Amino acid sequence: MEIKQLIYFREVAIREHISEAALELEIAQSAVSRQIANLEKELNTTLFLREGRNVKLTDSGELLLSQANQILSLIDETKELFIHQEQTDKRSIKLAYTESYVSQALPAIIKSYERDFNLEIRPMMMTPTEIEEALLSHQIDVALCELTPKLLNNKNTIKHTLFEETYNLYVHNNNDLSMNPKPPLSQLSNQYIYHFNTLPDQIAQLIRKHASQKAYPISNFALLRQTLLSEKGVLIIPDYLSNGIENEHLTKIALTHTELKRTINVVYLENNQNNQLKTFIEHTRSLLQRQATYH
Repeated sequence: MEIKQLIYFREVAIREHISEAALELEIAQSAVSRQIANLEKELNTTLFLREGRNVKLTDSGELLLSQANQILSLIDETKELFIHQEQTDKRSIKLAYTESYVSQALPAIIKSYERDFNLEIRPMMMTPTEIEEALLSHQIDVALCELTPKLLNNKNTIKHTLFEETYNLYVHNNNDLSMNPKPPLSQLSNQYIYHFNTLPDQIAQLIRKHASQKAYPISNFALLRQTLLSEKGVLIIPDYLSNGIENEHLTKIALTHTELKRTINVVYLENNQNNQLKTFIEHTRSLLQRQATYH
């Protein structure tokens, strides 16, 4: 059974006349008659009774018409769904990002862009590996993230550096590290290291490489501060989150002299067809680069 057979059948059932149905469908009458005959043969039933030049539905025909209406209605709804989705996609930008200063800046970026350009931004937080897969398979339009080796070497992607994310070390004032303004990461090898919430893989690997220690997450700032004040360990935290941990009994040490940093980029495919994408990227670069300098 084919969709066109149901369409022909329904048109004949509505008009009760094969010639008029063929005229409406803009095809030959013989083609309509042939498809109706094929349908009756496949279903092993008679769908129409002839009354002069007109035709009338049989009981089987009435049953098929009810089913055909449901099937064709569902097909129409499905087409509309995808048409609507395509139109929506043209008015939106699918944006992926990794956890970084980006996550704090995005609300203002999205709000100002949607207000000025009447376009919807759909943000999604992903890991760098998830972003790599989603970008290269056209599931997202643009990403704000650190580059994986595959993205870095992909010639079909365009990349712009946004900012460098640096990290700070917090230690209790009684800790010997507090006296060294530029400690090498190797001096952390005898320390119990904490970090806030999640830690990017590349940063975790660098800590383990140089300090021979694993860093342990704490997801609550109050608990994290209490742990440090109790001299139970040290903290490594991105600079943009450091204000939440400041305390007179804790010493802040910038780790900008170490490898502990990552570069956040805006990445998109060169052949992306979204006409609004370049405008959004310019808007994002302008705001993020300026805010990252002063945050």
